[in-house]
Amino acid sequence: AHTIGSAHCSAFSERFHSDSTGKLALIDPSLDKDYAAMLTKQCQVGASASVTVNNDPQTPTIFDNQYYGDLLAHKGLFQSDSVLLNDTRTMNKVVNFANNQDKFFESWSRSFVKLASVGVKTGGEGEIRQSCSVINA
Repeated sequence: AHTIGSAHCSAFSERFHSDSTGKLALIDPSLDKDYAAMLTKQCQVGASASVTVNNDPQTPTIFDNQYYGDLLAHKGLFQSDSVLLNDTRTMNKVVNFANNQDKFFESWSRSFVKLASVGVKTGGEGEIRQSCSVINA
């Protein structure tokens, strides 16, 4: 999950639209209204592209399970994370991780070990993306 870090407003802008007064209005009913109001204050229409929001509003600089609690409270920044609550298989993981930080750490450790076995691309085999969501031109 996105327990540490921040995101540019454009990374979650699909959850809002610009209303007739030029202000952002919530269109994603899965998002907590108070949290959405806070996001629209930080990410106003016409704001600089450099504006970012913490992924985890409670503990943004601590690697912990708080983001899963945020998801259960419908305060997940990304729609892609919020949909984890739509399926019992993934919802159960969210609940378990939110309620038990040790289980979250155990799962993260296992996943990280698996990821480490994939191998790092070096030289011309890989690239450092300038934007995480787009392959460099």
